[in-house]
Amino acid sequence: MTTAMHRSPVLAVGIVIGLVFGAAGLIGDDPPWRVALSTAIPIAYALLVTLVGRRSETVSVLAGRPVDERWELINLEASAWALGVTAIVVLAAVIVADATGGDWLPYAFMGAVMAVAYAGSLAVLRLRQ
Repeated sequence: MTTAMHRSPVLAVGIVIGLVFGAAGLIGDDPPWRVALSTAIPIAYALLVTLVGRRSETVSVLAGRPVDERWELINLEASAWALGVTAIVVLAAVIVADATGGDWLPYAFMGAVMAVAYAGSLAVLRLRQ
């Protein structure tokens, strides 16, 4: 079983993000090499997964175009693992910052945003069913 192939916004979003990062670097007076690098990385990633995703099932998931239901499930499970690992890293950053006398509030804010986004997503998806 295959799902309908649809156009993925990954390339357009990667270009926009790269240009925004580049503009931020220019505004922030970053050196030219850093502006070029921060512009090129998201654009190169988006271009790579868009082109290679046509030939690789694994990369097609990164490009936002899973080839079938099995890969959609793999993508969902990988996303859940990524959220869990990220939450652990943010929690560890809060603990390290607090233990070393640093400012832990930015890390706590990121953790709160993750929790609210996850709970909000669950609520919205539940209401849609």
